This record gives sequence, C-alpha cells and structure tokens, in this order.
Amino acid sequence: MRLKTLASLPLLALLTSCYYLQSTSIPIKTIHYTQHAEQQNKSARQLMVLLPGIGDKAKVFDKHGVIDFIHSAHPDMDVIAVDAHFKYYEARTIIDRLRQDIIKPALDAGYSEIYLGGTSLGGFGSLLYIKQYPDDIEKIFILAPYLGDQQDYSYLLEKTAAPQAPRDVNLWPWLTQLPDETKNKIYLAYGTNDKFAAPNGLLANLLPQGHTVTQTGKHNWKTWAQLWPSLLEKQ
Repeated sequence: MRLKTLASLPLLALLTSCYYLQSTSIPIKTIHYTQHAEQQNKSARQLMVLLPGIGDKAKVFDKHGVIDFIHSAHPDMDVIAVDAHFKYYEARTIIDRLRQDIIKPALDAGYSEIYLGGTSLGGFGSLLYIKQYPDDIEKIFILAPYLGDQQDYSYLLEKTAAPQAPRDVNLWPWLTQLPDETKNKIYLAYGTNDKFAAPNGLLANLLPQGHTVTQTGKHNWKTWAQLWPSLLEKQ
C-alpha cells in the first residue's frame, strides 16, 4: 500500500508531523493487558487484539476505558493493543506483522479464541487480516472503519456497474461476495454523522441482522467510547 497509491485518502489529512518520525519496527510494538492468573480459565483463554485509528497510538484504548470494559465483561480475555500506525499500511507489512508478531504466537501459546478490534484505519486493518487469514480469527469488531475512497464504492450507492479495474486497496469486490461464514465474524459500529457513514451503511447492509450498532455521533472517540460496550456485548 504505497503512499502514492493512497495519496487521496481522507485519512491522510489527519496525519501530524509525528507521522514522519514513526518507523516500521520489527516486531511491531504492543502493549499487553493480561488478566491475573487466578481469574483465568486456562481451558478457555481468549485474546483481543486492538488496532488504533490513524494518528492514535496503542495506549488510546486504555485512555478511553476500552481495556477496563473488556476485562470487566470478559474475565478470560487478555488484550494486546498494537502500535499499528499508518506506515505499516503504506509499506504493506501490517498483515505480516500482525500474524508473525502477534496472532501466530498467540495461537501457539494456546489461546482458544482470537478477536480483532479496530477504529477507523484499525477497522480497515482488521478487514484486511480476516480477508487473508479468516481461520485465525473468531470475530472482528470494527468501529467506523475506513472502507476506501468514494470511487471504490460509489457504484453501489448509484447502482451502476462496478469499475472494470478496481484499485488494489479496494475491499469492495471482496466485501460484496463475502461467504456467510465470514459475514458472521464481522461486527460493525459507527456514528450516523460519521464522515464514513455512507460506506459503513453499505457494509451494514451486507452483514447479518444484529451485527451492526449505530448511534448519533461523528468520527471521534466521544462516539466510539459509547459504541464499544454495545458492540462488544455481541462477543
């Protein structure tokens, strides 16, 4: 996913000067939030892997109470928040890093169920991962995911023919052909005033009933902090 390919992304407008100081370190940086050993059912260990939106760092989920909610609602669930910033997407290494540095080691360590959660760009990353490795993941929980430029999905809104040569970062040819097994793994939430509400609504129409949560709100943590509990209750 090269920068010249993504130059039209509305997301790039949110980047700050800190973007240029970020590096695609190997392994990718993470923060682990592990439940106390006495609280865990060792035969049912679960892991939630969280991917932040553009401009956010891994610690943003703790800041907004998501970690506490997960641990309170799901005592057997550990959490890993990932510093999955835009440069990993630009370099096309985000999926490799997630699998090699986090998901595969977690499977090898005996986690019985692994979930992905992400906001905005992190929602896009969650979809990219489940597209390539659907058998690794139990479910994904995505809030206001970036789903491409308008040119990628406008044909669905206007009910016209699909582009003959879709961009290589366009998920819509895959999304519109999702098998039921994959649809059942996707849970979506977004604010109805979100700048990505139109494509999010298109995705909602493709998912099973009960897999989408909406409320009034924009593309920000004020909205997402309220949506996370309702979305994760569907775990």
